[in-house]
Amino acid sequence: MVIERKLYIDSIKGLAILLMVMGHVIAYQFPDFSVAYSQSPRITTIVYRIIYSFHMPLFMFCAGLFALRTKNYSWKSFGQVLWKRAYTLLLPFFCSGFIFNQVRHVHAFFWFLWMLFWFIAFVMIVDALCSVLPQYGQVVSSCIIAIAAVVVHVTYHNFFRYEHLPWIDIGHLRQFPFFCMGVLCARYNLCEKWFSVNGMFTCALLIFSFFTYWITIKGFSIPLQYITWGILPISAIVACVYLFKDGLSGNSIIEKYLQDIGRHSLEIYIIHNFFLFRMCRIGDFILNQAYLDETGRTIFFVQLVSSFLSSVVIIVLCYLVMNIINKSQVLSLVLLGRKSTIS
Repeated sequence: MVIERKLYIDSIKGLAILLMVMGHVIAYQFPDFSVAYSQSPRITTIVYRIIYSFHMPLFMFCAGLFALRTKNYSWKSFGQVLWKRAYTLLLPFFCSGFIFNQVRHVHAFFWFLWMLFWFIAFVMIVDALCSVLPQYGQVVSSCIIAIAAVVVHVTYHNFFRYEHLPWIDIGHLRQFPFFCMGVLCARYNLCEKWFSVNGMFTCALLIFSFFTYWITIKGFSIPLQYITWGILPISAIVACVYLFKDGLSGNSIIEKYLQDIGRHSLEIYIIHNFFLFRMCRIGDFILNQAYLDETGRTIFFVQLVSSFLSSVVIIVLCYLVMNIINKSQVLSLVLLGRKSTIS
């Protein structure tokens, strides 16, 4: 059975990619972001901290929803589908990454493309292995995927948070559980069955607000962080699904734009890196203001507005470049992983 594409998920993807660009823009506001993040007052990067507390899990959850086009895979379709995923994700990973390194003279690692390919490959292999069980194959596959997600999450946060291994992006392996969550939600229509419950939305919103204030804004420590750091993004995912599915009309201008951005999120992810630029005057203002404004309201407003406006400009530029690249079938495939429809 083919998994139906839903517009509200495109809206969520659009929101997630917009937040990702905003987070990158904020990092480019400072001459040395690592110093601003670790040594300056916490309010200096408060918008960045809020965004990064949930935006990539949200994006990876949506990737899981759309990653597998059928309910399960057999060995018959395994090779063909995996090959398609390979050129869609790995071609731009190597080719666009190489060009970016040459143009910007910095080391770029388009980690999302690399990790997403291996996440998809893992789920497809599990599905194919379980396909030999005609009656219980999908149930067994889902159980293995769920167990793997929990094991990876607990293991990462307890043992491998600061490990670096060749060809294994340990740092971003923490996104695997949210990808699996998306796969299972798509497989069993959980977004429609569970996430549409108003009571669940209310609980998720309260949980997200509490942990965002306690951990992200105030920086207070909570025992068993491998649990709390999973609850925070999951609550954000549940709240976003409810808002875009049942809380909003789906026909507003903003949602239409988000849906279109969501449909082109992969291209924006690749291209936007070329348009990031230093805005050190904003960063210097924020750093100076951080020692004068204890509430952080001015900093929050300046950082939110400046990063949002800059991100909109960058996304528009991404569309312009994307439309030019799509005129060539070869460049579209090699650089963006897309087969151009231009004849």
